[in-house]
This record gives sequence, C-alpha cells and structure tokens, in this order.
Amino acid sequence: MKEIILIRHGKPLSAHNNKLSAGEFTNWVRQYNQSPLDSAHYPNEKRQFATHHIIASPLKRAQLSANYYMGEPATDVIPELKEMDIPYYRLPLRLRAWHWVLLNRLMWICGKAGRFESFIEAKNRVGKAAHELEKKAEQHAQIVVFGHGMSNRYIRVFLAKRGWEITEKNNGYWGVTRLIKS
Repeated sequence: MKEIILIRHGKPLSAHNNKLSAGEFTNWVRQYNQSPLDSAHYPNEKRQFATHHIIASPLKRAQLSANYYMGEPATDVIPELKEMDIPYYRLPLRLRAWHWVLLNRLMWICGKAGRFESFIEAKNRVGKAAHELEKKAEQHAQIVVFGHGMSNRYIRVFLAKRGWEITEKNNGYWGVTRLIKS
C-alpha cells in the first residue's frame, strides 16, 4: 500500500488580519511569503512519520514547517508544490487581510488576469505536482509532503481522481490529509 500525507505549513508569524488598502495588502502578501512561523501556533502534538520520505514546497513556510515537524529538512523540494499565488488587484477598498485573500482569489478563479500565474496555469502546475508525488510514492511507498492550503486542496482532488482514497482531511495550519492507494 502507498501512502501520501499532505501537511499544510504552520501559521506564519505575519498572518495578521488587519484592515488594509490594496497597496498595503500587496505588502502583506510579500511578508506572508517571507515570514517565519509563529511559535505560539505550533501543533499540540506531532504525528509520527519517521519512516516517510520528506518532501516540501520551496517556499520558506513549508521548508520551516518540514524542519520543525520532522526534526530535519526535506529530502526533496518540488517547485510545483509552491502555493497557488495569492493574487492582488488594485481596488479602492480597505478590507481585512483575509477578506482581500478571498475577494482576490474569487476574481482570480473567475479569470481576472494580473502579474501572476493564472488560475488555469496554477491548476496545471499543481496537477504536475500531484503526478510527481505519485511517482515519489512509487519509489518510497510512504511520503510526507509539506505544502500549502489551496495547493493541497487541488492535489487532493487530482489524486482522488487517480484512484487515491482520502482517509483523513484537514486543511488548517498543520492540518494532515492522508491518501492511500493499493
């Protein structure tokens, strides 16, 4: 039996929910992408994945999460695992940061272009990541992958379509999703 464990990264220290203008939100996204982890939000317990091959996204928060959770850095870094971009559009509004994320992602999913990968491009990239994870699972049988919320959701969908069974699903910070295939 093959097993893929997807773990969402820990909460970034900069993940505040202040009211922001569009320009301030752009800076918030940059800080979120470069932020260390918030030690006040480390998981209460760590599950044991000592026998699993460790894989991570190239983004800092995923790398730090892998190192904290497993006690060692990821063995493999797969570029296609990086988070689907948090788009940002110039709108004359002041919103809380997570409302900006929702509004901008909704516009992005609906096809609004910007200076970042399109939603279609992001889905295609994440589909390639899912395929790469399947190949890694063929080589190592058990893998643990430190990634991101939206990317993990789509990886889960792609793998389920390819016959993987979802036995556990949690998309929160440090959330564990478990997929198995005979």
